[in-house]
Parts: sequence; C-alpha cells; structure tokens
Amino acid sequence: MKNMLNICICRALFAGALLTGLVTGCDNADLGALDNAAYIKEAQKASSTTVKVEDDGGKTSLTVRLGGKGDTETAFRFEMNPDVLERYNALNGTSYVQLPETCFELPADPVIVPAGEVAAAPAQIDILPFSEEMDDSGSVYALPVTLRCVSGGMKMLGDASDFLIVCERKKIIPVPIFNSEYRTGGSSKLNRVMLNMKDAPITFNAYTIEFKMYKEEFTARNYMIVGFDNGEGNINNRMWVRFEASSTTSDVVNRWMQMNTMAQPGQTAVTPCEAKKWQHVAIVFDGSATSLYLDGEQVVQKSAPRNTVTFKYFALLPQPSYCNTTISFSEVRLWNVARTSTQLKNNVNNVDPKSEGLLGYWKMNEGHGYTFEDATGNGNTAECEYSRAGDLWDPQSYGPATGLEWAPDMDNM
Repeated sequence: MKNMLNICICRALFAGALLTGLVTGCDNADLGALDNAAYIKEAQKASSTTVKVEDDGGKTSLTVRLGGKGDTETAFRFEMNPDVLERYNALNGTSYVQLPETCFELPADPVIVPAGEVAAAPAQIDILPFSEEMDDSGSVYALPVTLRCVSGGMKMLGDASDFLIVCERKKIIPVPIFNSEYRTGGSSKLNRVMLNMKDAPITFNAYTIEFKMYKEEFTARNYMIVGFDNGEGNINNRMWVRFEASSTTSDVVNRWMQMNTMAQPGQTAVTPCEAKKWQHVAIVFDGSATSLYLDGEQVVQKSAPRNTVTFKYFALLPQPSYCNTTISFSEVRLWNVARTSTQLKNNVNNVDPKSEGLLGYWKMNEGHGYTFEDATGNGNTAECEYSRAGDLWDPQSYGPATGLEWAPDMDNM
C-alpha cells in the first residue's frame, strides 16, 4: 500500500508542478512522513481544463481523490481562489480574467470521500450564461479553484489541490464568404478587402497581423490571402502571403503558405494548411525577423534586412485576379507589437478591443453588408469591393461588394 500511495502522490505532485513551474523529486525521502493527502484528480494530467460555454451556460466536473484509502470519512469544498489565476497567468503568459462570482456555481454541499474509499463522486461545477457586456469585452474568462478539507483532517497535496477552468465562449457567429459571386458573375465579382487605416502610411518597428481562415479547397497557386504595401512598386516595404505547392516535399497541392517580405526570395511554410477547417494565421515582425505562424506554431521565419518597414495599403485578398475560389476570414487584427506564440494561441477567438498596441480589429461578424467595423473604436472601417486588380496598390475597383454572401454560423460552413 505504501508504494502505491507514493505513485499516486508522485503523479499529483507532477501535475501541481505544471502550475508552479517546478518538478519535485518523488522518492520516499522526498515524501517524508506524509502518509496520505488529498488532491484534484484532474490535476494529475494538467493544471487546467477548458469548458465550452453556450448561450445557456456550461458544465464540467472535478473529482477529489486521496493518495490512499482513508480510515475515516473526509469532507471537502471547492473554493474560488484568485491567487491560482494570478500564478497561472504569470507562468503561462496568459491574460485570463477571473469569472465573476455571479457566473458560476460550485457544489453547495461538502464533497465526501467515504471511509475506506480513495475518491469522491465527481462534483459538478456550473458555468452560468455570460452577460452581453462579458461577450463584448473580448476577455477570456477563467474560474480558479482550490480544494479545502472541511472535516477529517486530511492534508492537501500542494498545488495539486489547485486547478483552473478556462471558459471558451461558444456563440453562433456569421462570417462572410468572399468570392462567392464568382460562380455566377465571373471575374468582375472577385473580392478584395481593404483594411482602411486612417493613419497610413505607418512605419513599424514591430507588427502583427492575425486572422482566422476557412478554405473549402486548395486549387490555384499564387492565391494571395494577405498583403501590405507602400505603393513603391518594389518589395522593400511590402509583405504578402500566398498559397503554393510545397518547396520541400512532393506535395503538389497548393495548400502551403509562402511568405514574402522586404527581400526575395519568399519562403514556404513547413506545415500545410487544411481544407474545411478554421485555422489561425499570423505574420509577426519583431524588428529583426518576420515569422509566419499557423495555429500558434511558427512554420517559417525570415531575417529582416532592416529594423523598420512602412506600409500604406493593407488588404486581404490583395491580388484578386488570381483568387477565384471562396474563402472566409474572421477575427482580423492588426497590432504595432510583436505578439508571442503563447498570446496567439490564447486569443484565437477573441481579444480585448482595448488591448495595448491593437490598431485595428475587424471581427467580421456583422452578418450582412460589405463593411466591417473596427472594434477598437479607432474608426478603421474595412470594406469588401469588387476588383480583379493584379496588385494591392492598383486602384482598379468595381465598387462595393453589395452582393457579398454570408454564412449564418461559422461552425457550420
């Protein structure tokens, strides 16, 4: 029984180490005189979990477990503990916001581990519906909990008695379907989306452009999805990303992003994109290099010949003459800071519109029309137009895309 107890406690200690950033030795000497202790079972594998919060709320559960069978009945409570969230954010580079007390319900009655047992029944935790203000905030909310013994005198197993519940808000969100009219209207119905930055031209010593992208299929090459330019006609102050075939494998499907910026040649990602799946794309310039990210992972990096770059034009689908298949975008953001991989991963679905360094934020969730409001309040309204221009700075346009189609729910494309 002693050896089995040590194994259970070691696993819990390791899970707690994920929260503290420390891994402690697990031999008998380290355990000392500890004969039994309580911890959160889910903390054996991770320091947090994610629960989807629908319009009517969400549910999850946590389980109290002992290192070994107890001689007497023990009782516990789960309590909110802001220190757990503060520590988690500091160690993981996240910026989760504490879930308001009016938005969750912890078990009202004590959680009981009967005498002779090693675990209690799973305890349900309810996440209540979010307010409209919470939905509009762009914050990612989390519920930090700590396990407390209220009777039976059981010791707690350090940070393995702490846990974080991250709330992923799930809503029905409409998204535009660009180039949807090409099937019936031909090349005069191709789309270009101009991100109209009022302060352009803008000189950056760091920038990030990020967005979610959905593509039904990958066919034509040279399909440019995003581009910035200063209108000089050369690559010195230019950036674009397009789809090509792989440059390092035998894959000839045009699903590999190629990044071009400031100097030739372009460089192709080491990971392909996937059809019929929402993916997150980011281009990050930090003054010394430009990196391309796919779902928060760096897939290519290119050294920069200088530490600043100036852009006058900002667009999605900047070269529409090559883009005749449909594509959708959501959560488009332009920053004057270099976002980290952790920040990209943790804010895929939303971000605080008042975040430092956020110049433009186009959620693209209007559900109708051809303009996209800037959620920052900076007034940088984006517009979808009909165009078959061969270059971003080409003023050729057939006017606003009044027939732009929308999908009513991005999760059901």
